[in-house]
Amino acid sequence: MNQHPFRCQKPVSFVHAMIVVALTMGAARFTTAGDWPQILGPHRDGQAVGESIEAWKTPPAIRWRVTCGAGYSGVAVAKDHVFLWHRERDSELLDCLSSADGRRVWRAEFPAVYRGGVDADRGPRSVPLVTDERVFVYGAAGDLHAVSTTQGKPLWSRQLRSDYDADDGYFGAGGSPLLVGQSLIVPVGGERNAGLVAVDVRDGKTLWTAVNQEAAYASPITMEINGETRVVAVLRLKIVLLDPASGEVLSELEFGKRGPTVNAATPLVRQDELFVTAAYGVGCRMLDMSANPPSDLWNSRDVISSQYATPVRIGESLFAITGREDYGTGELLCARWADGTVNWNQPGFGTAHLIGAGERVLAQSVGGRLVLFAAESNEFLSLAEAELPAGIYRSLPAFAGGTLFCRRTISATEGELLAIELK
Repeated sequence: MNQHPFRCQKPVSFVHAMIVVALTMGAARFTTAGDWPQILGPHRDGQAVGESIEAWKTPPAIRWRVTCGAGYSGVAVAKDHVFLWHRERDSELLDCLSSADGRRVWRAEFPAVYRGGVDADRGPRSVPLVTDERVFVYGAAGDLHAVSTTQGKPLWSRQLRSDYDADDGYFGAGGSPLLVGQSLIVPVGGERNAGLVAVDVRDGKTLWTAVNQEAAYASPITMEINGETRVVAVLRLKIVLLDPASGEVLSELEFGKRGPTVNAATPLVRQDELFVTAAYGVGCRMLDMSANPPSDLWNSRDVISSQYATPVRIGESLFAITGREDYGTGELLCARWADGTVNWNQPGFGTAHLIGAGERVLAQSVGGRLVLFAAESNEFLSLAEAELPAGIYRSLPAFAGGTLFCRRTISATEGELLAIELK
């Protein structure tokens, strides 16, 4: 594979302008320390567990790069393999690649029937979920597939959006499934009380359906409340708290706004506290989920209003992107988890995905800039910056074993996956 560096910039100072523990049971069994087996990492919170990132003095090397098709799906990484979910022509493809050199180990292929929406890209949006025996992928048309992790053999498929009469929304299906025990919980957005659908991981049969609510682009998570595991899902206009075993809805809270809007940032959890955010004039809420009904600890339309980038929490600080990509208003800020007080902000930073690694945060901007900064609450302190090859980096990155896996969009039908050394 080709190996060559990209352009590196000097660190900048503060004055320069510049993304529960919800660890799911099946995903944990297959993975090892440093893996990234599902959306937003091992705990579904953007944290690279057991990883650190040193400030680079020379441009980080691209260890390998492979071409891919359409889609905005980020990759999952487990046991030295990378799982890439994309579309070529009329097929949605799941490729298992060697994390060492990008060599393809196996490929699973499925019909692609999504015809597109607001965005010309018709590829999948959700991130694969990897377990010891199976990889689960959710396509843009709402088709759910289970594939053998080791052999790439398709095991079962469900056409969930078709089965439950869900529409495609603005961008097709986008939320990533959640694994709790033997149940795979999917934000389908179907009719007949099928906003969320749980299927059996072994055969794909429906276990329960819940909620009359359209799906959003946020992914469900788990959290512990009073010693019980619960599922939290941000849907089109609601936050829903459920029992994962039965699908019983325990609480529903208003969140979202009618019209051309989406809820796309995945919620964050600390103990009994839940943080949610959305753009389009919605803002954010910090909720005490142990209360009955759940109650606001604080809320704001102005502090954090993220279009789709999920914040990360380090200690008592919340690092977030606020604003909209399509308006060019993306801004990086640090706020206090406890009350939303803004400690510092960086106007003009742009929309970016954030990864927490120890006491540092890595930002990958949609425009292709990497920024490593200190998780400081007092000031913005950039430690290193670099420019990625030209393209759109809207897909979620993954960080595992000292390697950043980022996917760039070249056109509506073509992209590239890069493995960048950040050891």
